[in-house]
Amino acid sequence: MRDLDAQETYLADRLGLAFDLRDLVGSGPIPQARYAPPYGVVGFGEGWWAAQLARDFALELTATGTQFVLEGGYDFGGAAGAGLYASVSGAEIVRLGFRENVEVEVPAHPLATYRYLRFLLLATGQQAELARIDRALLLERDRLRPEVGLSKNPAKFMAYSLLERTPMWVVPDRYPGLGQALQQTFSRIGKSLSFTPPPSALEFFVTALEARHEQGDPIAAVLIGDDERRSYAQEILESRVDTLIELPEPEAEGTLAKALCYWYRVAWASYYLALLYGVEPGDWEVLDNLRQAT
Repeated sequence: MRDLDAQETYLADRLGLAFDLRDLVGSGPIPQARYAPPYGVVGFGEGWWAAQLARDFALELTATGTQFVLEGGYDFGGAAGAGLYASVSGAEIVRLGFRENVEVEVPAHPLATYRYLRFLLLATGQQAELARIDRALLLERDRLRPEVGLSKNPAKFMAYSLLERTPMWVVPDRYPGLGQALQQTFSRIGKSLSFTPPPSALEFFVTALEARHEQGDPIAAVLIGDDERRSYAQEILESRVDTLIELPEPEAEGTLAKALCYWYRVAWASYYLALLYGVEPGDWEVLDNLRQAT
């Protein structure tokens, strides 16, 4: 088995995703103009979760002010429709992403969610919220970076726990979209599949999971947060999955900062898992080739 504390293990990271993870805070474009309120945000492709997180401080669509359209690459044509709807509504359209002729370029990247969200927070006057998020992410980084050994690095420990297992993300309702965001990050960086339970999960836990567990499926339930729902899930799942992994709440102020910290922690764990499998953790080179081919 590869050793995450050994330097040679990191040779698989040809694209240098470790540096992007380390330097994530403060990265991405910054507003070069002032945008009039009220604000609307819709997102597609890589921008979908950033747009959902923006519900804390912006509408989905606005008929006046500024409509931000996060055109995060491939989205089966949805972004074009949203831009057309917004353009006839009377709002100023500001397009972000890596399509042609966008007003704000955000390169394709597994960590682009933070960069989209950071721009939106700055553009809408939410500097205090951004500061809370950045402080929390920097605390996470100091515990998760490669220089921190396995015994003190929860992301490395999590990667070993997920080796040859399929994660199931059990996420509290107060973090909308986080489960799907973890699926996306885990697939793009860790190169592995994962899943989230449906909204009414009890029947799912006691039927499908029990059936699959009896057939030997190595499923790891990743329990996020510390609330009553998590306690119930833990009691039900401990006999129906291969292992339970608990992710306690991060040292962060506010729901938005905590959601980003969970995402960042799983991104690091996904990175280490890719290294354990000996595969490249970055994927933007593949996506760029796909864009050029199509």
